Amino acid sequence: MKDYTLLSIFALLSVSLWQIGLCFVLLQSGLAKAFARLVEKDSQMQFVRAATYCLFVMAFLFVLSLPIKVLLEYAPEKVFGLTNDTSFSYIVSKFIDFIAGCIHSIPMIALAMVLTKRFPKHWGFYTGALFAAGYAVQILVMPYFLEDNSGYLKPLNKPEVQMRVDAIFKKAGLDGAKVLVENVPASKKLNAYATGAGPSSRFVLYETVVNRLSADEIEAMIAHEISHIKLNHLSLNLLMICSFLLLAPAAAQLTAPSIIPRLPPSWGISKVDDLPTIALAFFIVLSGNFLFMPVQNYFSRQFELQADQQALALTGNPEAFARQLSTFARFNLDDMDPPAWAVATLYSHPSVKERIIAALKNGSAEH
Repeated sequence: MKDYTLLSIFALLSVSLWQIGLCFVLLQSGLAKAFARLVEKDSQMQFVRAATYCLFVMAFLFVLSLPIKVLLEYAPEKVFGLTNDTSFSYIVSKFIDFIAGCIHSIPMIALAMVLTKRFPKHWGFYTGALFAAGYAVQILVMPYFLEDNSGYLKPLNKPEVQMRVDAIFKKAGLDGAKVLVENVPASKKLNAYATGAGPSSRFVLYETVVNRLSADEIEAMIAHEISHIKLNHLSLNLLMICSFLLLAPAAAQLTAPSIIPRLPPSWGISKVDDLPTIALAFFIVLSGNFLFMPVQNYFSRQFELQADQQALALTGNPEAFARQLSTFARFNLDDMDPPAWAVATLYSHPSVKERIIAALKNGSAEH
């Protein structure tokens, strides 16, 4: 467990820093500037130019990051027996994810560049509103789309478990909520998550969870996911991200006049609507996500602890909750007590050991 956990930590850090480095090389080498000139010769439409340029940047990052991901993400899972994927099928799945990311991101970024050029005095407000609205629609609508169109999602088909789940929903005041089972044939890992927000909230279990956990353990796990909804964690998370997406472009507009003149000439950015600004945006976003990861994860861990406490209040079964956490750790090869520095900076959840101790302690206190 410890070996796999350390490899996972190393992979996360390496892939993040590699992608940040790729963005810097793209800008510093002059390649971002050169490709902008090429794109501008081939098209006169701002939207098409921006979309083409964005595709180039995303393809550049994808192609040059893929070997690192195969080496540091796929290979350890294969060696430790956590996946049935071949290297080819892994690459194909990553390519499909890349296409989906392009379909989602490129129109938004291209439209933002159009707004930036058309509204030079207020582009920060308009692009912020665009990004916030786009993200909110995606989170709120996507669960409905996936439920109706995904061949990998199906209803929970275990009457005993469904009866317990319905009782938990009723107790939590979430009558009518749905639990879906996701078939992930390549993965041997256990996983469960809540998605959406408000009426679109859905609870998804990997099929491996349904096959390997007892009814008590599934009940405890679903109670935890339900608690995120009951405590409005998903809605709060949506609000925080949308607020950031709304305000960040406005902050960028305020600081751009003082920052752009100081950028290296090789970057090819003399004004905010120049195409290499897209490459710079990727660099800033990836760097910001990495640097602020400890802050984001701190709040995430607080949400997880709150959901644990609420789940215990719903089920009154701390032993089943602790068994479920232990089973997840065992099958996923998660270190139950990873290094404290890693938990504080890189983990979105508290350590399994901390969660089990807290659950059993709370259970003892109630009795």
